[in-house]
Amino acid sequence: MGQASSTNQQNDAKSGAHANLTKTEIYNLFYTRCLSVLKPSELAFIKSIVDDEKEAKIVSRSKLQAQLVKEDSLDSRDVDKVMDILSPLMERMGQFPFLDDNLEEVEELTIHEFVIAFTFISGRYVKILGQDFDFVRLLFTSLSSNKQTPNVVEKVQGTEDESIEMPLLLPFEDSDEMNLKSRKVDWKNAPILAKFVKIATESTLEATSFIAITTLVLIAKSIPLQKQSSMENQFISRVRQWNDFESYSMSILKFINVNLQTTKLQGESISYPDFSQGVADLVPNFYQDGMKRLSNELFTTLIPVETEEKDSDEPAVQKKHLPFESTKLVTPATLAYISSILKGSNNNLEVTTENAVKLYTGAESGFSIRSLETKIFKWQAPTFLIVSGKRIKQKTVDANRRYQKFDEIYPRYFLKYENHLQPWQHEHDKITYCVVIKQPWQSSNKKNFGDESSVILSVSPRADCFKSMHSDVVKGKSIYFNNQGMGLGFGNLQPLNKNGHQKYYPGDVSLTIEANLEFAVFRHLAQQSTQISNSNTTNFFHPSSVIDQLGNGGNFEDRFTITDLEVWGIGSMKELDEQRKQWEWEEKQANARQSVNVRSMGEERAFLEMAGLVGNHGSYGS
Repeated sequence: MGQASSTNQQNDAKSGAHANLTKTEIYNLFYTRCLSVLKPSELAFIKSIVDDEKEAKIVSRSKLQAQLVKEDSLDSRDVDKVMDILSPLMERMGQFPFLDDNLEEVEELTIHEFVIAFTFISGRYVKILGQDFDFVRLLFTSLSSNKQTPNVVEKVQGTEDESIEMPLLLPFEDSDEMNLKSRKVDWKNAPILAKFVKIATESTLEATSFIAITTLVLIAKSIPLQKQSSMENQFISRVRQWNDFESYSMSILKFINVNLQTTKLQGESISYPDFSQGVADLVPNFYQDGMKRLSNELFTTLIPVETEEKDSDEPAVQKKHLPFESTKLVTPATLAYISSILKGSNNNLEVTTENAVKLYTGAESGFSIRSLETKIFKWQAPTFLIVSGKRIKQKTVDANRRYQKFDEIYPRYFLKYENHLQPWQHEHDKITYCVVIKQPWQSSNKKNFGDESSVILSVSPRADCFKSMHSDVVKGKSIYFNNQGMGLGFGNLQPLNKNGHQKYYPGDVSLTIEANLEFAVFRHLAQQSTQISNSNTTNFFHPSSVIDQLGNGGNFEDRFTITDLEVWGIGSMKELDEQRKQWEWEEKQANARQSVNVRSMGEERAFLEMAGLVGNHGSYGS
């Protein structure tokens, strides 16, 4: 944006004041307005990354890297990975509102571009452009490749000195300084801001770029708000886990376009309609929240604040939380993914490394319904169950008698010898589903439990979210825990288990786990076939919002052999403390009973016999 002479001409018509400005003047006014909404700590950060050796206001890549990762605590390759995502994004976004200019790649990021881009990333743009500004469209445009021809680009750049009419809130005065003028411009209603709407529709986003920005946002969202230094340290730790976060970005990409091959992304791209619809359906506000969190973690300089003497001797209050240890199925990336999808479904639960408590893992406690019951039934706060496995292979169907028994009592939708896999389903898929449950677990051999906040999440190979249906009759009671041979069901009616007869009644959108925790089926019947009766089916969960992409009318099943199953508690520190006290009390009582010597207890034995805790020919225990 070069310097140009002012051509201000104001029109004080009844419709409001206007000014004719060049593109350079508009750009500089917008930059000035952005500066006015930044905080002192952010301005200090910007000042610290200016390249002092260059006359133009250029951001020094080395200084920016040094600010992002202090004391060489992050591998240079990881730093470059973050910079290679942020630099071109901020360079393009920083040209707002003239995003169709300077489409060629440049190596240096100007301060003007950094400030404008940071205003959008931090969410501070709302103070200038209002809540209704389409950030998702701007992000897509800033990341995408434009289809304009070189001649069109030259024509756009050649009109820099032409006057553009801008609406004003108040007329300009000759004595107005730049800062005051920038506040007088009616940015919310400026016609030029609508130009980038067309740019988005003419652009495509490379799948690799989508994966990169989504992974970075997931990393940012995995870090709870806390002290600046703590967030920086956690960011460094999370970037080292890039591949783990990237796998969840792949799943989100498959929600937007289920037919993309995640193993062959080079050359693949997505359109703006697909991008915007997918984001709106699955993770609305995901990018706004994540980029804002990223700005808090990276683009702030700590400024010492003077405090009163009476506060100086008081120790800093540390937020208590249990130490988090990753498992086979649950990592910080998993929690960030689950929380992001939950927020997108308007579920108010948030699960982080600070409030997630491991209750049960099959790898540690054994794949047993009794073991599972022992570990999770005492938890009185929300939980999530996550189950993963490998797709059932034909040899399992032909030779595994346990699976054959399960198959006999689970009603078929697809014919036995029909190829029920859709084009996007593959034989070697890793299949993972998660169920989030707000109510405490309970034995439910006769009637279901749960409420309408329960939700089923597809984790891999593709992301999806299946929310509970509202019903004044069913009231969200969609879950059973059957410890008498029928296992777990989410979205099913109570199974039949009487006089040697067993049968499942799966819902159209449901997850069924058989009693040995060995096999599971996720069923999704968006369009029920007339071949089977639906009289024994009640629908508890909504089908996918992208039925048209799934093929076969949205009807499919994921049948898999379980390799891992875990249940985690979600609670505040208060709930964790109360739960811990309850567990300690129960353990103390159990130890007390076990420490009694039955053979020599005299009157104590007689008392316990009266209470029914011990019998003449029985045993006692916890």
